[in-house]
Amino acid sequence: MPDLKQLWEIQLLDGQRRALEQKLREGQISGELRTLKTDIEQGRIIFNKLKEEYNLLKKLKKMKEMDVATANEQKKSLGEKLYGGLITNPKEVNSSNKKLESLDEKVKKTEDEILSIMEQQDTLRARLEEMSAELSKKAEDYRRKHGTLLASQEKVRQLLAQIPLSRQKMLERVDNGLWQKYTELQKKVNDPLAKVEKATCMGCRVNIPFHDMRLLKQGDGLVFCSRCGRMLYWDKQG
Repeated sequence: MPDLKQLWEIQLLDGQRRALEQKLREGQISGELRTLKTDIEQGRIIFNKLKEEYNLLKKLKKMKEMDVATANEQKKSLGEKLYGGLITNPKEVNSSNKKLESLDEKVKKTEDEILSIMEQQDTLRARLEEMSAELSKKAEDYRRKHGTLLASQEKVRQLLAQIPLSRQKMLERVDNGLWQKYTELQKKVNDPLAKVEKATCMGCRVNIPFHDMRLLKQGDGLVFCSRCGRMLYWDKQG
């Protein structure tokens, strides 16, 4: 009677290895992590644009403040001349008064513009602070989940590293002729050995004829599934 138990254990081990390798490939970066990373990257792009806009407003505000300071200096200088008696010509007095009015209007308009800029800065500052907190939270979440992923991958690698030795020990207990038949079948079908449960081939889910079931239970040589061609393995204790 061919002993298929070790062969079955090898096939299970090979299946486990494939599953672990697949998990390792898929786990390079999970969909959730990829989405989170993309969110962070896009968020940083928006954050940097808003920060750039905020800095431009800051520069513009400074320029406006300098304009106000310059206009006020001009007003002060002109006022001192006008009200200090240095300008007495009626035509020059009239021109200077118009110039002062123009400077007053310019200062008022520029100060209004500065207030508007400050309001925009306040709005942007609040948005930047909110985004900074959101990005920090997402970055911490990414680091935590990525660390978990790396730990999981390391565990998978350790399991994979243990498989070859275990497989070799099992293989040493398998008959050479049986192993040759198994590897030949492996060229035609995945997992050439199918377990039998409730008179059903678990490889293709087809019922096994009574005659084949009797041969399996008697242990008279190898029995193959008439549908998928796999070797059938019946575990007496199963």
